[in-house]
Amino acid sequence: MLKTIWKLILVIAVYLNGQTIQINEVVSSNQSSFFDEDGDTPDWIELYNPSQTSISLNNWGISDSPASPFKWRFPNTSIGPEEFLLIMASDKDRADIISDWETVIDWGDQWNYFLGNQAPPSNWNQLGFSPIGWSVGQSGFGYGDGDDNTITPSITSIYIVKSFFISEYEHVKKIALHIDYDDGFVAYLNGTEFARSNVIGNPPAYNQGTEGWIEAQMYSGGSPSLFWVDSTITWVANGQNVLAIQVHNFDSNSSDMSCIPFLTIGRDTIMQPASEVAEEIYLPGSMLHTNFKISSSGETIMLTDLDGILIDSLFTQSLQPDVSIGRINEGDDIGMFLAPTPGSSNGEESVVGTLGDLSFSHPSGFYDEVSMFVGIYSLEPDVDIYYTTDGSEPDAGAYQYSGVPIYIEGNTVIRAAGYKNGWLESPVKTSTYILGGESYDFPTIFLSTAPENFFDWYTGIYVMGPNASPDYPHFGANFWEDWEKPIHIEILEEDGTYFSSPGGVSIFGGWSRGQSQKSFKFFARGEYGANEFDYPLFPDQDIDSYQSFILRNSGNDWNFTMLRDGFATGLFKDVDLDIQAYRPMLVYLNGEFWGLYNLREKVSEHFIANHHPVDPDEVDLIEVQWANEGTIDNYNQLISYVENSDMTNVDVYDSLSNWIDIDNHIDYNVGQIFIDNRDWPGNNIKYWRPQTQNGKWRWILYDTDFGFGVPWMGLGYNFNTLEFATETNGPGWPNPPWSTYLLRRLLENSDYRNRFINIFSDRLNTIFQPSFLTNSLDLLSSRIEPIIPIQQERWPGSSIDWNYHIQIVETFAENRQSYIRQFIRDYFNLPAVRYSLFTISSQTGPHGGKIQINTIIPESYPWGGYYYPNVPIEVTAIADTGYIFSGWAQFPDSSESMSVQITNGFALTALFEPYAGGDTVDIVINEINYNSSDEFDTKDWIELYNNGQESVNVSGWVFTDENEDHRFTMPDTTTIDTGGYIVLVQDVDAFLNFFEETENVFGPFEFGLSGGGESISLFDISGRLVDRVEYDDSQPWPTAPDGNGPTLELLSPELPNDIAGSWSFSLGNGTPGYVNSVTESLSEDPEPIVPDETFLFPAYPNPFNSNVKIKFNVPSQKVIEISISNIVGETVRVIKNSNFNPGIYTISWDGKNEFGQDLSTGLYFCTLKTDNFNDTIKLLLVK
Repeated sequence: MLKTIWKLILVIAVYLNGQTIQINEVVSSNQSSFFDEDGDTPDWIELYNPSQTSISLNNWGISDSPASPFKWRFPNTSIGPEEFLLIMASDKDRADIISDWETVIDWGDQWNYFLGNQAPPSNWNQLGFSPIGWSVGQSGFGYGDGDDNTITPSITSIYIVKSFFISEYEHVKKIALHIDYDDGFVAYLNGTEFARSNVIGNPPAYNQGTEGWIEAQMYSGGSPSLFWVDSTITWVANGQNVLAIQVHNFDSNSSDMSCIPFLTIGRDTIMQPASEVAEEIYLPGSMLHTNFKISSSGETIMLTDLDGILIDSLFTQSLQPDVSIGRINEGDDIGMFLAPTPGSSNGEESVVGTLGDLSFSHPSGFYDEVSMFVGIYSLEPDVDIYYTTDGSEPDAGAYQYSGVPIYIEGNTVIRAAGYKNGWLESPVKTSTYILGGESYDFPTIFLSTAPENFFDWYTGIYVMGPNASPDYPHFGANFWEDWEKPIHIEILEEDGTYFSSPGGVSIFGGWSRGQSQKSFKFFARGEYGANEFDYPLFPDQDIDSYQSFILRNSGNDWNFTMLRDGFATGLFKDVDLDIQAYRPMLVYLNGEFWGLYNLREKVSEHFIANHHPVDPDEVDLIEVQWANEGTIDNYNQLISYVENSDMTNVDVYDSLSNWIDIDNHIDYNVGQIFIDNRDWPGNNIKYWRPQTQNGKWRWILYDTDFGFGVPWMGLGYNFNTLEFATETNGPGWPNPPWSTYLLRRLLENSDYRNRFINIFSDRLNTIFQPSFLTNSLDLLSSRIEPIIPIQQERWPGSSIDWNYHIQIVETFAENRQSYIRQFIRDYFNLPAVRYSLFTISSQTGPHGGKIQINTIIPESYPWGGYYYPNVPIEVTAIADTGYIFSGWAQFPDSSESMSVQITNGFALTALFEPYAGGDTVDIVINEINYNSSDEFDTKDWIELYNNGQESVNVSGWVFTDENEDHRFTMPDTTTIDTGGYIVLVQDVDAFLNFFEETENVFGPFEFGLSGGGESISLFDISGRLVDRVEYDDSQPWPTAPDGNGPTLELLSPELPNDIAGSWSFSLGNGTPGYVNSVTESLSEDPEPIVPDETFLFPAYPNPFNSNVKIKFNVPSQKVIEISISNIVGETVRVIKNSNFNPGIYTISWDGKNEFGQDLSTGLYFCTLKTDNFNDTIKLLLVK
């Protein structure tokens, strides 16, 4: 039957288009079957042209989503007769094919150079710089290797500059820098840094040595290193350009130094005369990369031509690593191939399919028995089962299961796989059994891997190995290598919830790698069989999927409390700081108890995207002074701006407020200072920004083990970390001048300084209160206290004198607040703090609203806290729904928001009164975009429509979602004219990138709309509810808006928008600021007669050219779905999916798909479905 279906699809494709490009082979979990130009192993798709003519793919689409056939479009390329084309399904989104490479800067070319005995001019790397007085020499530069054309003296740095000319600029698609260097370098194109290695500093000082030694390669027969120029960072100009490089040595006493650069331009057209490429460099082939990956669990890949006609499709099924699915001998039959053949014929050596999962008689877990029997079963007949008990993956050389349950005693991990001739082996089934009553009522992770992956002397990641230093932390040991090994992960929760997944593992951490109990980092990768860990690792987070995570041994706190970092960062979970979630877990490795670990999120671009509405591929993530993702250029520009600005200037501060998330920066520094983290700020610092025009820098709080009185730092609570964090001339570690510079300069500005003092005071009044700290500490310590004895037994040296060290943390918590208040007073020359009392009052008692004091909004009143005189605090009265703010008792003429000075006996009362009502306004939530498609990512937005007869002033109105802290307030003087629209957007730049003509756009609102449905509300300035919609992403609500492109559109502003039947999905990608598309294209005309039964009438006119009317009966209120499908059974449009009252209805269809695209001539089917009715009629569309 499967072969018949595939043959039918092929026949239909040929009939419709007369072209026979076919999806010939697919790999969805590529481990080693093919390497792309970056050395990665992405998923891949192979196309084949079996015809005798070349076929253009220009603007064709390939996709893994039926709702988005043009998810990725082909460039202007063709497939020749009987040729193959390979496309990487890598999510890298590359559509440039390089036809010509030209090395424009070669070995031996003339450069201008400057010996780094002093700093060069500040503009030395800029286009237009004239290197007057600089020396001239041929590359390479350096000494000691025998391949240096320009021999220099022993020196720490050399600066080299070379101009070059670019023609055919519009065809330049790639730029490659190859460089052979010893020991480090920074490269600039037209003044912008685009590559560096092994040297820090922004820019590195002329006398700055490298981080370590890197040996040049070319003199010993090796190849130069390759660095690509990222077009989002910098690019060549048409005509004259300049490449500038500063080369750094480890120090001036180093035995050698080298710099041999090559610059090569890639164009998408063949140049005449033919271009030349340096023979010493390697240039990877040019490949096409889609903007999606393929699920290893199986999904449909579709090929669509320029006219939107499906040419071919292939369901990949669940594939194991390095197994492909495709056409046997490029024919009609589908098979799986154990040896994929990218770019060539598939042949006929295929298998029937993949064996299903095995099952065990007992699940993983803890058992009282000291021994037990475990049976292994397969649903398929005639399957040979092989198993292991040492953690390694089974193969046909392992123990063969005889059918008699396996007897085990003691802790045991069983891993089994099924084999059958003509079939792919089953996925490996893994279960861990902890026997003998060993149970701790604690969340547990079981890890299973081949013992040699961890403990082989030469290749194991956990052992010293042959090159380890005898001195702690044993540099050179295997565990200092970034080796990754396969592993299986099982998670068993206290309530029995279970998760199992393959993955990769490597050793994690800094000096704590030297401890006997080491930290791990885990990665989901297709090559292991899972692209993501689809499990909510942290139940208190609304995140269900992770690409990586960490099991941390507590780092510098391993010897002491094993909770310092989780405790310290957890204090800020309700503060606007980026922190890693934390859970203590027990870990077993191959059935052996491996101790107490801290489960943490891994800080990466994916961590950022999990917590913010950003694309993980479009962030700059900096660690210390180098980029982990993106580039540090924007931050360098920020520092340069600060260096050259008067920080007391109001305009300068306004500019910085648009460059930095000020409150985040303050809270970050406040947190580090309070906990006394002195492994910072010259270390353990990460900060990031979205790569958008208005992207602001934010800081991530992590690795705080040095805080809260870590023993080697003394008492800690009496140390002035505020002076430490603003030290002007600190040592290289931990607080060098560069690391304290930004905070020092910002504190010169009175607005920042006052905000810093007030936010610090807010925290001292709340999360830094001794009682709050000690209660939080007690909660965490009591959780792990029962585990500490077995942790100490397993790892002697860990958690020594645990209770004593918990007391150290508690003593710090009890004493730190008073010292910090004095440090702030001394540093800023302030009077002593004064107690301030805040109350609320209304006619109905002590309620009606709240008061925001700087950054905090107390939940109960009266509320009091300590603040500094001479530093005005910011207060805002916030009325509850049904109330309005009527004034301040002590300041009757002031507005709801004001700045006030603290004095002795300060008290402030906000007055509220019940809202008496007023004229009804008719502002409706008219359109909702809650989950954009990948290729049309406008971020979230909503449209408001004035359905009344008068203009409405919406200044001060509030839009919010289900989280009361998520609030967007309309700007002053905002009005919606009668029949007018305004659009509220999450990201202004992202929205206007697609809807540049839309007017009355306001934002950003700094929260996202739930992709799973939620309640969104609109309140007027008095707090009265104006409109509310509780949408959903599942039926009876339209489902097309959930990531597929369309938006939710109200069928008519007259309809009640709180029910699903009033909404449909838009044509195309929505109509923000304009009449809804469904209002124009769909009509319903219920007749007053109540019919006896559901019935679908013949459509008319039929055949039709532009519109066809579809009439149907509804005998009782029910959900009706009316859909259009093509002749291969694919749904091209869902016209209605909503509640209907009893009646006779007529709707029209305009011959378009759900994206608003005209469909081609052909036969279509209209289906009407209810809970107990299903009927279909034919429609013939003639263009």
